[in-house]
Amino acid sequence: MEELLDQLKREIPPIFSATELDNLTGKAIRWRTIQNLRANKAIPEHEAIPAKCFLKAGNRKILIVRDAFLEWWFANVVSVCD
Repeated sequence: MEELLDQLKREIPPIFSATELDNLTGKAIRWRTIQNLRANKAIPEHEAIPAKCFLKAGNRKILIVRDAFLEWWFANVVSVCD
C-alpha cells in the first residue's frame, strides 16, 4: 500500500480542484461519492472525512489537499481490506 500511496503523491498535485478527483485517480475515487460522504450526518465523526482535506476557493469551488485526503482515504481502504 505504501508504494501505491507514493505513486499517487507523485502523480497528483498537492492541491487540486475536487471536480478533477475522478480523472486524477482513474475513477478509483469518485467526487460524487466523496460529496455524499461529506453530506451524510449519520457517519460518526471519527469516520468522517476531516475538514483539513478541503479548502474553499471563492464562493463555490472546493479544492482537495492531496496529502490529508490520501491519508484519510488510505486509512479507510486499509481498514476495509483487513
